[in-house]
Amino acid sequence: MKLAAISVLCLLSAIITAQTSIPQLLDSIEKNNYTLKSLRAQTDATIVGNNIGLNPANPQVEYIYQWGDTEQIGNKQEFHVRQSFDFPTAYRYRKQMTNSLNEKAERDYLNAYNVVMLDAQFYILKLIYQNAMLEEYAVRLEHAKQMAEAFHIKFDEGDANMLERNKADINLLNAQNALARLESEQALLLQQLQGINGGQILRFSMEGWPDAIMPLDFEQWFKENSDIIPEIQSRQKELSASRYNEKLSKAMSLPKLTGGYSSESGTVDKFRGVNVGLSIPLWENKNTVKQAKLNSIAKENELADAQLQLYHGLKALYGRASNMQAVATQYRNSLMALSNTDLLLVALENGQITILEYMMELSIYYEAIENALNAELEFQLNLAQMKAFQIN
Repeated sequence: MKLAAISVLCLLSAIITAQTSIPQLLDSIEKNNYTLKSLRAQTDATIVGNNIGLNPANPQVEYIYQWGDTEQIGNKQEFHVRQSFDFPTAYRYRKQMTNSLNEKAERDYLNAYNVVMLDAQFYILKLIYQNAMLEEYAVRLEHAKQMAEAFHIKFDEGDANMLERNKADINLLNAQNALARLESEQALLLQQLQGINGGQILRFSMEGWPDAIMPLDFEQWFKENSDIIPEIQSRQKELSASRYNEKLSKAMSLPKLTGGYSSESGTVDKFRGVNVGLSIPLWENKNTVKQAKLNSIAKENELADAQLQLYHGLKALYGRASNMQAVATQYRNSLMALSNTDLLLVALENGQITILEYMMELSIYYEAIENALNAELEFQLNLAQMKAFQIN
């Protein structure tokens, strides 16, 4: 039993002892995940769509042929080429707005990428936990087998009664069923991880927790990282685009220019020359500037709310992770110092306690081991969620 305790305590350590690493697994998922491939294509399509409309309007070409009523009048031909232009500053503001929207699309992709990678991390951490539990329960099963065999021998020799033998058999059955349940859960997690990996099989051989570094001070950590969080960057770019749209709306309220070439020829006379036009902005863009300003105010408030919600959400995760780290450390230290499984076994063999008392006392120790692993898992999951934006 002492070997079982040492085995579990090794699994509680924060060192990866196997060949496969989390970055290697995430690299594979990044290459094979169909959601990310779809999101990448959709982002590229959004960027291409944002660039539509940056160039001037298409030129207009017009040819007119008219028949005269008499031979003296003859026929008449006209040819016109016209090109319209927005006020020059409109093109600059439209380009700046498009750049902001393109950057927003990239930040939205990064945010979605981080969500997929976080899901993958959750499955990986749960599999590490599952492997630790499987190793622990394999030791318990072996011990239950030895105990059942020992009580069958004692029963045959008359040193144990049927009730004690049956309890040992039930204990063995419980250990077998618990291990089977864990193996089933592990298979399910591997299937889910394979699904995230685009159906490609992953060789998962991790048996220890990854390095997990908690920030010493949340306020300082948030101050240093808040501006690189894709969700916040996306809203900042959206606000920037909205402000450029204000300027664009003002520019679009200015007169539009039209220039071109015209020619006209008849039986006798021929005319050629240029034509210049100017639109008078009276009604078409009414209230567009006001709408753009109000939209910017809305985006400012959305950004402030997102920053506030993110701050409190991350702070809650930080507090939860800190608590679970302390709990896991406390369990780890207690298990190393207070393990009394060997004493319980000696007491059982000497008849000082019954098999029922032995199993009850042992269940307390087993519960402590599982609580330690659960606390470590909760710590790892909360820390991973808190640092999800740092995956990319």
